[in-house]
This record gives sequence, C-alpha cells and structure tokens, in this order.
Amino acid sequence: MLPILSRNQIKFIRSLKQKKYRYKFKKYLVEGDKQIQDILRYRPETIEYLVTTPERTSLSEATSVEIFKTDSDGFGEITSLVHPQGILAVCKIPDLFISGQWDTNGFGLYFDAIQDPGNLGTMLRAAEWYGIQHVLIGRGTVDPFSPKVVQASMGSQSFLHMYQCDESQVEKMACPILIADMDGRNAYQFEWPSKGILIMGNEGQGVSDAFRKMDSFRITLPSTPDSRTESLNVGMACTALLTLRHLHFHSGNQRE
Repeated sequence: MLPILSRNQIKFIRSLKQKKYRYKFKKYLVEGDKQIQDILRYRPETIEYLVTTPERTSLSEATSVEIFKTDSDGFGEITSLVHPQGILAVCKIPDLFISGQWDTNGFGLYFDAIQDPGNLGTMLRAAEWYGIQHVLIGRGTVDPFSPKVVQASMGSQSFLHMYQCDESQVEKMACPILIADMDGRNAYQFEWPSKGILIMGNEGQGVSDAFRKMDSFRITLPSTPDSRTESLNVGMACTALLTLRHLHFHSGNQRE
C-alpha cells in the first residue's frame, strides 16, 4: 500500500509554484509521464518523491523512489496542467545552480534577460540535445525551474549543468564570447571554437550593453533574399546556432 499524500504535503507542493518557495526549499515540480520516466531512468537521485493517482500506482514496482498517492481531486490541487497525466515529481534544485560556481572548460550558453518561459524551455531542451556542458542563467531571465519552463523543456533541467551568474562573471572567463546578433557575421561560415560562451539576448532588446562592450564575436543567421520575416525568435535562433555548431564538429547523427 502506498502512503496517502497529506494535506500538509499538498500545501507544500502548491507553494512550489511560487519562485520564493522553490528557492527556500530548493525544490521544483516536474509533471508528465515521459519527463518523469526519463528522470527515473537516468537521474532518479534528483527526485525527492513522486505523487500519483490510484490508476498509476503500478509505478511502485519499477522504482525505489518514494511514492505517495492521492485521488483526482487532490491531484487537481497540485497540478499546473490543464490535462494532467496523474503523475508529478518533487525534484531537487542542485546546490551547484545556486552557488554560481562553474567549470570554464567546454562550451556553454548564457541567457541574458530571457523573459518568455516557452523560449527558455526550448533553448534548455536544445542545449540538452546537443550536449552543451554549461548553461548560465543570467540576470533578468525567467526562473528555469518554473512550471512553464519545465514543461517547455520536457524536464531537461534534470540533465543540464545550470548556474546562476551575471555579466561580470562571464567577462572574467578566459574563453571566446559569442553573441547572437542581427548585425553579426554569417553563422553558416563561422569557425566555431571548441570552448566558449554563446550569449542569447532578450526577446525585444537583444543582449545587454555590458556584453556589447566586451571583446566578442557576433554571429547571425542570414535569411533568404525574399524573406519577409523580420527575425527568428530567440528559441528558434538558439536551436539553429547549436545545430550549426554541432555540424561544425561532428558528422552523422552522433551526439557530443
């Protein structure tokens, strides 16, 4: 028999929908069968416990993670989804994210005041797909552990090395700085460095002035001559740039 989710636990889970409580308790929520199955398979240690509805209790036979059950009304109080799948994970925010200390080896992404949860989630998912070693969450960027970002990223937070940081920390790094910019050089012809940081800027304003003053490489994705679209959104642009970088270093379909 699985233990029943208590009223205090329901109150606690609901509190994690607010940023201040996520960081107070260093916990966040993941919903959806596919996302949670992937975490159970590859990173079960990041899950504090699971909550399921009665029809999902067979999951207890396949995992050692603690599971609580609740009825559909109880699950309705804790879910953030319009069409919930009857399974939710309370996961741990890594201490490394809050520490802001990261290894400067390898290649990373910096998100500069990204405000849309869907855009950030798309870029986190692309970063995980292409094996990006470091993801830096900059000043003014939406919380990567918010329910909307977690859904948009399909739970990629559990597989990425993410860190909080700001422009001053990036400036001190001894590696190339790349800026996605409409006035940059042609990204299709760019000689990608193996190490560096790619800066993706705010949806409306682009990168901040602090980055524009840094010694950097600016790159862009040229459109076709007959294109009438003003620009790509930042999520699409980031995914396209990471694809070009991957093709620069790899052939075939192998991931880094």
